[in-house]
Amino acid sequence: MQALAEFIMRGRTQACAVALLGSFFPFISPATIGLVTLRKGSVEGLLVLLWAALPLIASYHLSEGPALLTLVSIASLIMMLVSANVLRLSASWQSTMLVSMLVGGLTALGFGWLFSTDVNLLIDNISDMLAQVAAEQQSEQEPFIPGREFILGLVALILAVSAIVSLFVARWWQALLYNPGGFGEEFRSFRLQPSVAGLLLLAVIGGLRLPNGYEFWAELMAVPLLFAGLAVAHHTVKFLQAGKQWLVFMYIGLMVFGPSVGVLLVGLGFADSILNLRSRLAAVKDRQP
Repeated sequence: MQALAEFIMRGRTQACAVALLGSFFPFISPATIGLVTLRKGSVEGLLVLLWAALPLIASYHLSEGPALLTLVSIASLIMMLVSANVLRLSASWQSTMLVSMLVGGLTALGFGWLFSTDVNLLIDNISDMLAQVAAEQQSEQEPFIPGREFILGLVALILAVSAIVSLFVARWWQALLYNPGGFGEEFRSFRLQPSVAGLLLLAVIGGLRLPNGYEFWAELMAVPLLFAGLAVAHHTVKFLQAGKQWLVFMYIGLMVFGPSVGVLLVGLGFADSILNLRSRLAAVKDRQP
């Protein structure tokens, strides 16, 4: 990855080429936009974004199917530019994540308003697919029919999470080139302000009490708390020198038992913002003989 980051930073041509070809691989194109933006500013980042968006723009005009997914992919590149600029100017992951959440939510609502036909077509296609699966399995239960709020919430969550994860990759590349080990320290120190964490937790609880279909909107509010919990876990493993296998187990558990482990990490992130668990852990270790 360091060799790829070095190639990107050799010049505009190299960065644009990686952004263009990287659209066939996950996170490569948006991370390239993020790296260039973090290091060289928004103008250079915008030029790289235009090259990264070329295949998506061509797909939008040539495809005869629903265009919503292509539009979401284009929006994710634009969100990458916005999020990288926020991090570059504020040097705050909290601000960056909150802006990513806000822009992701507003973008999803904008899709629902401006591209209502495409949203309805996607809902119909998903409903038909689920009905066909239920018929093949001869299930007696009524198939789940996603509503607009469900689809738009999913879009908002995907946009926010993809922007943040891609920015993690870009920041990691930047650290490899100019500050080895810096990204690890930066991520392990990430902690939400108590007031922000409290408001987010209230939003999550309120979202879960809404009717079915708003689950992804509640999960969107939990994203910063989730990453704060991951930061505490990384810090604890590093501080105790427990071995990276514990982090591997955690991520495997997150993938296999997603909701259960996710709730624990959200709670951990909230508890750390209120109680500063990392300072308490250091104090306990200092008292040991």
